[in-house]
Amino acid sequence: MVKNELRRQNLDWKKLGLRVLVAIFGAPLIIFLLLYGKLPYVILILVINLAAQHEFYKLNEYKGMLPLKSIGMAGTIAITFTIYYFGLEKIWLIVLAIFYFTLLVELFRDNESATMNVASTAWGIFYPPLFFSFMILLRELPSELNMEYYLGGRWVLLMLITIWICDTAAYFVGKAIGKHKLFPRVSPNKTIEGAVAGVVFSFITVYIFHLTYIESLSLGHCLIIALIVGVFSQTGDLIESLFKRDAGVKDSSSLLPGHGGMLDRFDAPTIVAPLVYLYLKYLVFA
Repeated sequence: MVKNELRRQNLDWKKLGLRVLVAIFGAPLIIFLLLYGKLPYVILILVINLAAQHEFYKLNEYKGMLPLKSIGMAGTIAITFTIYYFGLEKIWLIVLAIFYFTLLVELFRDNESATMNVASTAWGIFYPPLFFSFMILLRELPSELNMEYYLGGRWVLLMLITIWICDTAAYFVGKAIGKHKLFPRVSPNKTIEGAVAGVVFSFITVYIFHLTYIESLSLGHCLIIALIVGVFSQTGDLIESLFKRDAGVKDSSSLLPGHGGMLDRFDAPTIVAPLVYLYLKYLVFA
């Protein structure tokens, strides 16, 4: 029993080391592209969208569904670029076209569970591609508001770093002192103590950002963003865990060593980005 525990701890530290290595090489590229913005950043979001969607469809296939992956990919490409060039105004046209085309193609497929196939295809376009594409809207928001373009990069960076700090704090505090399970049916290892630590460190991170880097937002608005990130980044992780548990897998894929797949790595911003964007656009800068 002791040997098994030591082996498990060694695997945890090895996984953590791989996560750090991937972050060291991947984080600078992501930061550069999000600060630069424009089309290169959109291409990055598109790549993440397509990879995450592929993983989501694989989870559905484990449950016996047969999503129309080619339609899903085409829809993801269309949604990503439509959001960049036209914002949300034209999205409903793309979504409507995807639904119609999915129904027509499924009509001529000789497969069972047509309802589940259509539903999984459609949901795989909303989660994660449409939700995650709010990363583009958030980055481009200063252009809508006639503000300095660089501010969008700072807002996205604030969100991503706060998510990372929240996730890290929740993990280590939960491992160290966590005793009360947060949501054992979905994620048995998450604890209430870890979740509270994640929220607390989100506030600390955003406060430091406000003092040093985010002069465009008041302290009050920054703290509300901290609350959004602290609560909903962990909610995003639980949502993805729900899908993985339903499919009977631990990670969405092994694409990113130490992290799992794109869904595993970007589950939090998929849920948080739309909320931060909507808060800034309709409550802060309305």
